[in-house]
Amino acid sequence: MSIKLYSSQGLSQEFADSNKNLKGDGAEFTRAVVTSGTWILYTHANYNDNEFGAGPSNHKVLQPGADVNISCVNGSMYLLEDQVEGIILFEHSNYGGERKWFEESCSDVNPYFPSGTAGGVSSDIVLSENQNFAIFTKPNYQGLQQQLDGGKWCVNPGAMSFPNDRLQSFRKK
Repeated sequence: MSIKLYSSQGLSQEFADSNKNLKGDGAEFTRAVVTSGTWILYTHANYNDNEFGAGPSNHKVLQPGADVNISCVNGSMYLLEDQVEGIILFEHSNYGGERKWFEESCSDVNPYFPSGTAGGVSSDIVLSENQNFAIFTKPNYQGLQQQLDGGKWCVNPGAMSFPNDRLQSFRKK
């Protein structure tokens, strides 16, 4: 996986993995060229963590062949897992905050997020094209249920048709 970021002065740096703080060395990247992999770029450090109200303009999804201006999304970047199966759950809307990739069903997602409680899932990406997932508001596949369809990216709870921060377990269907 590879992405090359450029500053307005023409300086460049190549990355092969996620980076929580692109401005840590004083760099101000303005352009990205993606060679391989799918990347999510964020306005703020730590994948927009603690940036409540961060809207869709605060992240950008880039795929191979992209050569784009990233002046508004140059705080951090996440390399999407190379897996083609499973689901990625994100702590915040717009694919922000902590995240965890799962290949199989999970009876309790709470231990995987910082709060250790249901306050931890607000967006998701279903990587499996031909696999759906049932999501539940309680551990052990209990409570209210909804289905996430294969290949779908849900940017927020509304796109998931599910209450915010309530996803506590899920099962492959």
